[in-house]
Amino acid sequence: MSEKFVISDFLKQAASLLPTNVAKVRTEFEENLRPLVEASFNKLDLVTREEFDRHLALLERLKEKTAALEAELEALKKTGDT
Repeated sequence: MSEKFVISDFLKQAASLLPTNVAKVRTEFEENLRPLVEASFNKLDLVTREEFDRHLALLERLKEKTAALEAELEALKKTGDT
């Protein structure tokens, strides 16, 4: 889900809370709130889903490598003990 879609969806949900008989106010509300919401999101230290998934995959590979190295170290310790 793209950042723009999330912001648009959020603004539509917020505007839907306003009474339906004030359509002009709802439109102005969305137009005026958009820059504030975008600025607020930009201040946050957020990552995209794609970036999160890439880091998660990297973490999984690092876990596998660490486990393999730990097993290799244990095997080396056992051969050194004999």
